[in-house]
Amino acid sequence: MRPAFFCSGERLNISSALIKQCISLSDFETWSQIRKEYLPAEYHTLYDHIQKEYETQLEFPTFEALEYGIRHAPTKEKVAAIQSLEVDLRPELLLEYLKNEYTQKELFDSIDNYLEETILFSSAQESIDGLQQIVLDVTDKVDLEQPQDSMQKISLVPPPEELKRQLGLGLNSDYDSSFTFSPKDLILIGGKRGDGKSIACANIADNIYQSGRSAIYFTIEMDKLAILQRCCAIATGIPVRRLQKLELGNVEWEKVAKWQADRFDGGEERYVEYLEHRNYEQFHKKLTDNHELLVDKQLHIHYDAGLTLSKIRAELDKVLPNINTGVIIVDYINQVRRSHYPNRNGQYDWTEQIEVSKALKTMAQEYGCTVVSPYQIDATGEARFAKGILDAADAAYTIDNHKKQGECISFNCTKMRSASQEGFTSTMDWDSLKIGPGSALTPEEAEQEPEEDTTLSSKII
Repeated sequence: MRPAFFCSGERLNISSALIKQCISLSDFETWSQIRKEYLPAEYHTLYDHIQKEYETQLEFPTFEALEYGIRHAPTKEKVAAIQSLEVDLRPELLLEYLKNEYTQKELFDSIDNYLEETILFSSAQESIDGLQQIVLDVTDKVDLEQPQDSMQKISLVPPPEELKRQLGLGLNSDYDSSFTFSPKDLILIGGKRGDGKSIACANIADNIYQSGRSAIYFTIEMDKLAILQRCCAIATGIPVRRLQKLELGNVEWEKVAKWQADRFDGGEERYVEYLEHRNYEQFHKKLTDNHELLVDKQLHIHYDAGLTLSKIRAELDKVLPNINTGVIIVDYINQVRRSHYPNRNGQYDWTEQIEVSKALKTMAQEYGCTVVSPYQIDATGEARFAKGILDAADAAYTIDNHKKQGECISFNCTKMRSASQEGFTSTMDWDSLKIGPGSALTPEEAEQEPEEDTTLSSKII
């Protein structure tokens, strides 16, 4: 329980004390962190007067000016009471306790409403999702982290552990040498249906594995097996259609077995056994029954056709502490729902997608892990229905699928928060779905390349 503060033998009103200290100490930093809704309703008129003066004059009004300028009698009395207070507590501490009061009230009120209105008519999963959604909603209302706005609090050089977690997409080695992403970035990859958005995500997941970290992959449309088969094909170079049909020769089965064995502690022993007996089913059973996955080499796939933000958070809270995660993939942003309840304004309310995008950015910051999510684009190349989903992104790309013209794929940069907008074109194996890491020319660029003169006359000096 939080401690109770007393002033002159009476319990101290946190809201009054905070306003008193902000004005008396001219603490603009703490005042800027106060949201109107943190305060009880009877303080809102007073807050509006102070905030207006703060915004227009860049200073606080005096208590005398407040009493003179406010006509509402109860608010005038509150100003006089605040002025007479004697407080020796720091404003930032008072703000912390005000947030605590507000958060507790919001949680209790939300839970009471939920229990009264929905719990009797909900399934077990809906009940859990509803409670998780309450936590998500209240979290959105409260600033839990203090802003850092001085050189004393901000390090010019990120800590070594954060530098180690810098992420290259792995789709183009030339591009990765110039552009890496922070473990707090949100990256969006746009494309039309069938352009290769999910293929790009599978490649990123495999590249993260190759770098010695794990990927958490949320999928809404493709099932777990399809994602796993794609990643295996990308890593081994085996055509994905043959892998799906299990039409593999001995060498290819060896590649599949080695790919799986490398993910398990002690898996090498089982791989050696496989080479002796060539029984894949037996190999796989012994591997999964007797060995644990390595924390650095996992592909954690979560399939849920009704994926919501609260479900993503719940899964991350469960999985992240146990593995070394390099990237979180959410495939894809347009299909993620804010909650299990229908959109507030109907089927075509695309404001929810903007809220989802902001929430994914918040997750990247909170969990310290890069988030990658595809999104749909329309015929003009813009984000379908809701351009605002790009606002929260640190980087955004659109895909040009050159499958009909050549073995390459282009990623056009449409947003880069901290650098110039540069895209890239990579080699593409459409059989195994492997992207890059080599660079390639687009079909248009290849046509403009001058042809090498190979005639006999040109070779004679």
